[in-house]
Amino acid sequence: MKKLYTTLLCCCLLLLGLTTSCYKDDSQLATRKITAVSIDTTGMSTLSVRQFEHLKITPDLDFGDLNPEDLSYEWQINFEPGDEFFDVISTEKNLDYEVRLPPNRVGKYHLVYYKVTDNATGLVYSTSWPLTVLNNIGEGLVIAVTPDGVHTDFSHIMSPEVTQDGTEVSVKYNVYSAINGQMLNGLVKQMRFTTIYGVDALMSITDQDIYRINTLDYTYEGKNDDLFFSAKSTYQPQALGAVVQGDVYVGEGQLTATYLGVSRKFGLPFDFSYQVPAELAYNGFSYYPLPVRFNFYDEQNEHFVYLPSIQFGDTNMHPVPANTEGVFDPMNVLNKENVAAGVSTTGDFRHLLKDKATGELALYVFDGGGDQYPSPIPPAPKSYYSLVGAPEIDQAKFFVFLVDQRVMYYATETKIYAMLYSTDTPSFEERYTVPSGETITTLQLYQQSGYPDKYSSDNIATNNKQLVMSTYNGSQGKVSLLPITNIGLGTVDEANIKTFDGFDKVVAIAPQK
Repeated sequence: MKKLYTTLLCCCLLLLGLTTSCYKDDSQLATRKITAVSIDTTGMSTLSVRQFEHLKITPDLDFGDLNPEDLSYEWQINFEPGDEFFDVISTEKNLDYEVRLPPNRVGKYHLVYYKVTDNATGLVYSTSWPLTVLNNIGEGLVIAVTPDGVHTDFSHIMSPEVTQDGTEVSVKYNVYSAINGQMLNGLVKQMRFTTIYGVDALMSITDQDIYRINTLDYTYEGKNDDLFFSAKSTYQPQALGAVVQGDVYVGEGQLTATYLGVSRKFGLPFDFSYQVPAELAYNGFSYYPLPVRFNFYDEQNEHFVYLPSIQFGDTNMHPVPANTEGVFDPMNVLNKENVAAGVSTTGDFRHLLKDKATGELALYVFDGGGDQYPSPIPPAPKSYYSLVGAPEIDQAKFFVFLVDQRVMYYATETKIYAMLYSTDTPSFEERYTVPSGETITTLQLYQQSGYPDKYSSDNIATNNKQLVMSTYNGSQGKVSLLPITNIGLGTVDEANIKTFDGFDKVVAIAPQK
């Protein structure tokens, strides 16, 4: 409860009493009780509203014995955070105001000022609140779409399944072109949300370009040379990723890792002759000790390579040593091409490779290495699984690892299968078939933006617990959230699938904070 009184009048009354004490007082001012308006702001220490939505405030007022008809009201706001100039936005008792102000930066607030005036006495009672204007495109999924197979636009989904504390569904179509008046050139194949020197941004890559879009208002920020301290003659982006205090760009067969939290651009790539693939397995968890950060299969040299660190200690790339007594020899895995890679929550590196001659697929699993000064112990072969005989494996186009289970999904254009490899011999089971006439265009595990963080307790409940799938029927794209049940089995809970439609063909999806 906050009671605001006008102390100036009280001081004047005291002064008047002292200066007129030798006269008879017939005014009754000395004995009249001054009634105050009480404004209850319990639970309203701060305010927030999304851009283009209505800010509604219904103050709990106690008028005492004042006549409400003698009161007038005024709501004011400063249109620039920190500005001392205010504009009146309402003269009603309760506020209902559409906020068209742009989202404010972190740590910068508008101020909403509320004033109640007793017109009979001239007394003013007031209070104020800091106001945060939130991006109307908040935490959720960014959907990269193409209407023509040549250009990319961005849409957006917010829903309880992908939005922390979200209670409603909000789908916004073609946000980027609506704001910028045009689409991006090329087809986006991957996106990643990050913070670049304090500014929230979406990085996206095509086969020829890397783009930056500021997600505060979804405006174009730059591409290619704009995003690197050292210009390149050509760009061939392969993948985006992240480790602790490191934003990862793989392009032109090289690895670049720069902490964009304290830098506005990417720095120089690691100067090694190894050919880094898009299917790079990198350990982004923050637990300690962390023996090895990166592991990959170099198709040119036909062996595995590991990189212990990008910041401290051993920052050199090394070939994974030969191991003739293990389940496979990392130096004798020949004539393969990368298909998929990932890291488990226990630090195991997983690599799905395809034989260039036979087309056969196999999963190679390494441990995470060991902590040892000055150089960590290299990753060691742990398991090998052949996918020969897996149903429709020759038609598979998408591959997804569950990070906390020994389950890998693979999908054809119409079906999703689960590979279960908790034993020495993997098994394969069909998990989902898309509706007739539709084909799968993307498939991935849902991971909240900012994940992984092993010790984070505020991840949304659906983190790592649902697949994100897009489909296309020739005229319309759909995005579906497929809940995963039954640990170790990868069962899809078909009864609780959530689908959002009305998109162009979906080419990539990424979580956004």
